[in-house]
Amino acid sequence: MTHSDTDNHEHDQKEELEALLKQVLPLNLPHVHFKDIAAIERVMPQENFTEILTDLAHGKKGPYTLIDVRSEAEFERERLPFAVNIPILTNEERHNVGLIYKRHDKDLALSYAWHLARQKEEAYLEKVRELAQGGPVILYCWRGGGRSRYTTSMLNQNGIDAVRLNGGQKAFRKEVHTMLYETTLTLYPFSGQTGCGKSELLEYIQAHHPDLPVLHLEAAAGHAASVFGEIRFNLMGESLAKSQRDFETNLYVNILQHRNPDGSLPPFLTEMESSKIGRFNLPPSVCKALEKETHIGLTCPLETRLARLEKEYFGKGGKEVEEMVKDAVRFLTRRVGKETVERWCAAIDAGDYRGFLNEVMVDYYDKVYKAVDAPPLFTVPNVDPAEAAAAIAAWYHSAKK
Repeated sequence: MTHSDTDNHEHDQKEELEALLKQVLPLNLPHVHFKDIAAIERVMPQENFTEILTDLAHGKKGPYTLIDVRSEAEFERERLPFAVNIPILTNEERHNVGLIYKRHDKDLALSYAWHLARQKEEAYLEKVRELAQGGPVILYCWRGGGRSRYTTSMLNQNGIDAVRLNGGQKAFRKEVHTMLYETTLTLYPFSGQTGCGKSELLEYIQAHHPDLPVLHLEAAAGHAASVFGEIRFNLMGESLAKSQRDFETNLYVNILQHRNPDGSLPPFLTEMESSKIGRFNLPPSVCKALEKETHIGLTCPLETRLARLEKEYFGKGGKEVEEMVKDAVRFLTRRVGKETVERWCAAIDAGDYRGFLNEVMVDYYDKVYKAVDAPPLFTVPNVDPAEAAAAIAAWYHSAKK
C-alpha cells in the first residue's frame, strides 16, 4: 500500500467514525462493566469438547448443539465442525464496534456492543430454543472472549443450558495444528495408475469395513488431485473445502473417528498423493508419512480402468457434464497441444467417451505417471472392490499383530 493509499484509508476511516459517532453518542449509552453483562460464567474445557467432537465424528449426535456466535464472514472463513452460525453481532455491527474500539473509546465500544446485542435478545433466544429443542448448548467465538461469554450468560439467565467453549476457535485451531503439523502418523497409501480405483476402494472400505481406519485425503479436499479433480466430487454433490483450514479441519475430524481410547492413532489406509491436492497443501504430518513410501500397490487392466472412469465422469450424462470435462481438458493444452485438445473435445461432443478416455490414459496419464520408487508392501488386483478390500483387510490385521 502506498503512502497515498494509506492517507486515503485514514481519511475514509475518520469520516466513517465521525458518521458512526453521530448515531451512537446521542444514545447516551450507560457505562457497563464486563462482569455485569456476563454474570453467569460456565466453561467447557477444550479436552471435554474434543471428546464430544469425537462422538460427533462417529455419527453420535448426542444432546449438544454447537453454536458459533461470531459474524457471518468469520464463520464463512473458518468454523468448528458441526457448528451452526447464529451471530450475536453481524458483519456490519462487528465492524462498527471494532472501529469505535480501535479509533475512539474502548468503553464506548463495549457499551455499544451490549446495546446491539440487547436489541436482538428475544429473537436470538427464539432461534436458539428452536435449534436446541431443550438440549444443552455449546457456544464459541474466536478465543472464548466477550461475545461467547455474554451470550452464555444471557442464555442461562433465560433458562437455556449453555456453556462457553474455553479458548474458542483459536484453541481448536491449535489442536488441529498439533495433530497435522507435529504428530507422527503411520499411513499405508494405495498407489497405482489413474483409473485403478484408489478412491473408490477407500470408500468401499469405509462403507463395508468400518474397523479399518481410512484417511481419505481427496474427500477431505473435495478434489481428486488432477485436472479433472473437482468434477468427481461436484457430480457426487459433495461440498468442496473452501480453504486450507477447511481442508485441515476435515482431515482432523477424519482422524478423530479412529483415535484409540488411549489417545494413540492407528495406521491409516489412504491414497498416494504429491504434496498438493488441487490448491491445498498436504500438512507436514501427512507429507512425512507419505515420504516413507510404505505403499500398497493396486493393479487394474486398462479396460477396467476406462470403464471405471467412464462411469465416474460420464455416468450421469448430459451436456453440463461434458462441458465440465472439456473445461478440464483445456487445461492440458500447453502439455499436449491445441490439436490434441480439440480432438479430445470433439470425441466428447460425439459421445465417444471411451475413445477420449483411452487416448487420455495411454497418451498422457500413463506416460506421466511416476511409480513409487520403493516396492509395495504387497500388490492387490482391484477389478472387484469387494475382493480387493477383503485382501487388504486380511493383510492389515495380520500386519498389526
